[in-house]
Amino acid sequence: MPTTHLPDVAGLLHLRNAHGDSAVVSLYGAQLLSWTTAEGREHLYCTPMPAVKPGASIRGGVPVCFPQFSGRGALPKHGLVRNLVWHVDGDVLSGDDQDVACVRLVATDTDGTRALWPHSFLLQLQVELGAGWVSVALNATNTGTAAFDFTAALHTYLAIPDVRQAAVAQLEGTRVLDTTVAGGSEAVHGAAPLRISDETDNIYFNAPAALSLLQDEQPFLQLDQQGFADSVIWNPGPAKAAQLGDMPAEDWTRMLCIEAAQIEHPVRLSPQATWRGVQRLTRSR
Repeated sequence: MPTTHLPDVAGLLHLRNAHGDSAVVSLYGAQLLSWTTAEGREHLYCTPMPAVKPGASIRGGVPVCFPQFSGRGALPKHGLVRNLVWHVDGDVLSGDDQDVACVRLVATDTDGTRALWPHSFLLQLQVELGAGWVSVALNATNTGTAAFDFTAALHTYLAIPDVRQAAVAQLEGTRVLDTTVAGGSEAVHGAAPLRISDETDNIYFNAPAALSLLQDEQPFLQLDQQGFADSVIWNPGPAKAAQLGDMPAEDWTRMLCIEAAQIEHPVRLSPQATWRGVQRLTRSR
């Protein structure tokens, strides 16, 4: 059974609900690090060698990418907010009397973010923990006086028994960009589910709102998204995993990223307007 290896530092919020589900959220980056359902199964992958230091990010859980996805722009990879300390907004609802546990975190622009990206913003990230499901909602508000464009993603790392026996279904007919090929290679995904045997880094444009993760040909996890138009499926494969340095090389078989993303068409956000994107994960068995 997968387990998480969380850093022994302050700033971790522990959620639980009346059904026996639990979650851990870090104030550093507003990163959901663990989601365990009532039977004790951990559904999120987190590296056993996390780097908790200024400027570093933890590989695993659900990192927040804003206002840039990956290296597709002039900003640091995956944007500016993964390394910010976020703050709790309102009450943390957690405990045996809570049908749905909930926490909301907020972050705003700083001198450091404005030096790289001269815009004012307010981000809210809300984690809700229900019976056999967890949802992560990202709200982005333009608090400035001029419109700005952004891309974003919830870079979700899923824990699975063996990625080589896994598959992602419901992708049929979706336009896909394989970014492991120099310059990218675009195609339309066929009828068969996606299977992982080596490095995979696919962007699915205008992706289905619901995807199904299979393990050993059986439903394992349901993924639903709203607001995000695209999806990313990523696994480093054995060769790249051996070069990463912040996760054991063999762990490429234990994880798969299925990300809710907004990539192809950046969001144009007017002053005082708010955009919202949600990813919900539901245990299938």
